Amino acid sequence: MIWILRFLALCHFGWGTLLLLIAGWVALSPFLIIRHMSTGIIWSNLLGSFIMALMHALSPAVLGVWMSILGRRLWLPTSGLRTTLLWTHGILLVLGSLAVAVGIYSVRAAEFSSARGGGLLSPLAYVPLLFGVPVMVLAICSISIALTMEVNK
Repeated sequence: MIWILRFLALCHFGWGTLLLLIAGWVALSPFLIIRHMSTGIIWSNLLGSFIMALMHALSPAVLGVWMSILGRRLWLPTSGLRTTLLWTHGILLVLGSLAVAVGIYSVRAAEFSSARGGGLLSPLAYVPLLFGVPVMVLAICSISIALTMEVNK
């Protein structure tokens, strides 16, 4: 059972690292385009760029840090691990399921649009599936492992 927990811990570390890299990219992007903004000078656009970076990068950064913390707790199991896994991945399972549902709906709408001669942005319909399916897989694996692990760990 310990090797399953270690593999799951590595998966959580990987997700945490990926989310932190995404948050870093999203936080850096508004500052790279300051000189190309059309109104004002660089210093007048700095506050808007800071708010934009904070608003869009905070949630992936917090989730990335939490996934890394959860990965550490999986690597060295403690007493409240089962409850933590069930709560965290129960919420992620719901969010992943919603992303998959939106992705399926988007793909269907893109097919209808392409059939009528449109559909220029149809490949973007797969983006919710790109994020939702891996989140659901990790959530289902984590929930099933949490339900089968011993109570004292």
